[in-house]
Amino acid sequence: MTADAAKLYPRHRDRISGSEAYMVRHFARQNGITPAQVHQLIKRYGSNRARLVAAAKELRASLQPDVPKAMLASGRRAGRLSASVDAGNGLGTQ
Repeated sequence: MTADAAKLYPRHRDRISGSEAYMVRHFARQNGITPAQVHQLIKRYGSNRARLVAAAKELRASLQPDVPKAMLASGRRAGRLSASVDAGNGLGTQ
């Protein structure tokens, strides 16, 4: 009779391990925060992935500056205009 690998080595996909650097980096990249912020969230909320994702969304929303709606409607980000692009019509100046 062979051993069931799932019972011998259970995977905890609903948990984030703060001691595994690759896991922290992946979670940070996935949620748009830094690894240091992931460690802070793990200390505050524990290792439950669902709780950490919700906290990361909340953190990311609180850190984003308020962008004027006119900038969002035009499809351009504030401060990202190129010097060679005319802001009025979007055509390059030569």
